[in-house]
Amino acid sequence: MTKPFRLALAGFLLGSMLIGCDDSSGPSQGIVVTGTIQNNTQAPIPPNARLVVAWVVSSTSPDYTYVFGQGTLDPTAGTFRVALDQPPPSQALNGGALGVGIIVATTNQSIGNGQDISSVPETELIGAAGQYGIIFVTNPGQAAQYRDWAAQFETGYRVGVGVPVPAEFDRFEPASPSSVVLMIDNLENIEFVNWT
Repeated sequence: MTKPFRLALAGFLLGSMLIGCDDSSGPSQGIVVTGTIQNNTQAPIPPNARLVVAWVVSSTSPDYTYVFGQGTLDPTAGTFRVALDQPPPSQALNGGALGVGIIVATTNQSIGNGQDISSVPETELIGAAGQYGIIFVTNPGQAAQYRDWAAQFETGYRVGVGVPVPAEFDRFEPASPSSVVLMIDNLENIEFVNWT
């Protein structure tokens, strides 16, 4: 991961239980993403903290994020949960075929679907799952034309983990929807996958 991408993504971020959901869920089934919380701060997680999914769109100029999806944290258990039961809107996709959603922890109560997370003050962004992405593919062949690693992901929702690629953009590889680690820390201390 290169420093410019971390700064760019930080700039983006700063500037119903589902029946039948499993690792093979598709767009009509949705996905449930769960994992553990790693709190790198010396402070307890604020009681009003919640999660949103910020979809990074770099196929346009300028780049932007599109919030679609929400989740909850359980600081006592050290876990979190995000459930998506509808496909992301086209505005959240790169080239209409590939979505990469980053789970972000915030204390902001007003940010919601359809907004750009850059409208949230820096002090209200308290963490992210920087090494993971919720991947959504409408068509693997079309998505692979945008990023070749997308061919590893079947149509619909999946979870990807970042894999560094020396001297090139990093890639996502398939991962379990229950393996995600959410880091609570200042965004500049969180390493993000440099996939674009």
